Formats: sequence, C-alpha cells, structure tokens
Amino acid sequence: MGKNDIAVKRWLSDKNRFADLFNGTVFQGKEIVRAEELAPVERESARILTDKNGNLCGLQRYRDIVMRWKGSADLALLACENQDSVHYGMPIRNMIYDGMTYSDQIEQWWKEGQNKLTKAEYLSRCRKDTKILPVFTLVFYYAEAPWDGTLDLYGMFPEHFLGEERSILEKYVPNYHINLVDAARIENPEQFKSDLQIIFSMLKYRNNKKVLKDFVNLHSDYFSNVDPDTYDAIRSFLHSEKQLKLLAAQEKGEGINMCKALEDLYQDGVDAGMERGIEQGIEQGIKQGIEQGIEQGIEQGIEQGIKQGTKQTKHQFSALLSKLLSDNRHSDLEMLASDPSCFEQLCEQYGIS
Repeated sequence: MGKNDIAVKRWLSDKNRFADLFNGTVFQGKEIVRAEELAPVERESARILTDKNGNLCGLQRYRDIVMRWKGSADLALLACENQDSVHYGMPIRNMIYDGMTYSDQIEQWWKEGQNKLTKAEYLSRCRKDTKILPVFTLVFYYAEAPWDGTLDLYGMFPEHFLGEERSILEKYVPNYHINLVDAARIENPEQFKSDLQIIFSMLKYRNNKKVLKDFVNLHSDYFSNVDPDTYDAIRSFLHSEKQLKLLAAQEKGEGINMCKALEDLYQDGVDAGMERGIEQGIEQGIKQGIEQGIEQGIEQGIEQGIKQGTKQTKHQFSALLSKLLSDNRHSDLEMLASDPSCFEQLCEQYGIS
C-alpha cells in the first residue's frame, strides 16, 4: 500500500467520517449509520486451499477498512477500498474480497460450535441455520481523471453478450456491481454532514491553484485548524506530498493552518512561473531581435530584441554585437539568431560580463 492510500485510509477510518461516507452515498444523506454503532473488524482474510492433487496453497487478502455495524443487533459489515488510480478489474477484485469476507463469517460460526452436526453440515463446514451479515463495499476513488473502467462484471464480458444472449446471461450468470464514490465528482456534497462535504467540494478546484486557494480562504474557519490526519489526506488528494511541506505543527500533533500551507504553495508556483517567464522572455527577445535584425536590418532587430531583455542583457548584447560586427563574424550572428543558447558562450569568448 502506497503512502497516499495509507493517509486516506487513516483519515476515512475515523468512525464519524466512515459513517457519513455511507450515509451520504447509500442513504442519500439520512443519518442511518451512527458512529457509535461501528466497530473495526480484522482486515485480513486468509485461506488454505487444497487442489485435486492434495497440494496446499495459501490465499490472503487485506481490505482497506472494514467495520461491523451494530444497532440493537448486528446489521451489516461495511467495507471501503481506496483507489488513487483506476483498477480495471475492480468488479472481480471486490467480488473476491466480499466472498472472502462472507467466508470469514461462516468460519467464525463454525469455530464457535460443532456439536450435533449432521453429515451434510460437517462436510459443508456450515450449519443449516447459519446466518451471515450482508457486506456493503464502497470503492473510494480520488484521482483527478474520471473513472473509465466498468462498474460491473457484465461490462468485462465480450460485446456479443449484449445482444440476444443478454437475457440468457442475466438469467444464469449473476452480475456483480461496484459502488463507486468518485470523490472529485460528487453531485450532491451537501448530503454529507461531516467534513467530507467541504473536502469533496474542495476537490472540484484542485487543478486551479488560485481558485483552490480562494475556496480554502473562504472556508478558513475549517482549514485554518485541521488535524494532522486531514492534512495528510489533503496532501494525497492534491498530489502535493512534496510541495505541501511537513509542518512543525504536524510533527507535534497540533492543528495545522491549511490556508497558510496553500498560500505558500500558490506563491511558490507564482514565483517559479515568474522566474521561468523571465528566462523565456529573455531568450525569446534575443531570438526575435536577431531574426528581425537579419531580415530587416541588424540595427532595427537588435533594438527590438533588447527591449524584451533585461538591462544586463542589453549591455551584454550591445557589447557582443559590436565585437561580432567588427570581426566580421556574420556566421556567428546567424547562429545566435537560430540558437540563443550560444549567447553566453560567445560572451565568454570576448570576456563580456
């Protein structure tokens, strides 16, 4: 599991958020699942299987988050699989995970009592009256690009099954759907009551740093003091693990000012853009100036090139031009027009600084 998945898993493992994720997705915002009714469940499922030759092989899977939902009685098992990229085999992957979770329940019932078993129960390793809980699995997807994989098992079958064979397929082959939560494209974020609402709303603007910064500042009452788990999750959501620095407040477990962190990120981008823009402006000015000088007259082109450079470049360029003209190095002038990167090399040759 990558760092992104670990940060998001830890963030969503909070019972209030986890309950809200299911309420907003499955129950249209109604508070059906309550945080106090949730209890973490062992994430590992493991099986020892025997093939027809008697050879043993192991099957082991780890789910991201699993919780038992208990009201007055056990109601269901709620699971969440986090994805920072599209998994094109997700229907089959979830089918295996859910199947192993069902198998875990049967095995638990089997361990709790094996008295007075019928032969069929013993061979099945399952009592006739064994009841298991339904498993609800959400796929929490938080990448920038839209999910372009299929959402069910049928979508992985060849296209000819979508024709006349479809009715046969539906009658004899059960479909398996995935419940996708595309965090950046939640249509009704107001259905979520926890901070999921504001985070899901924020993700709509993550490709525009200025709009993102404005959104965060508009909700400064929340973003000015986020907990370290939320800060780590936001870094993963924005794919800014390196740009958003590990703050001292985070190391101490204190609240973190996300407004200040994003302001620094935005300003770093502005500064980098300005620096690169100046470099490109100088190169473009030199190139355009020389090209126009050769075509329309050296004096006119140089004037245009100098205007788009810096004062230092103006001085260097004038000095270099005088040297090249006095030495009749017209070929170097043409080379300079086609490749401005040789500007510094020519200046070094003449000792121009």
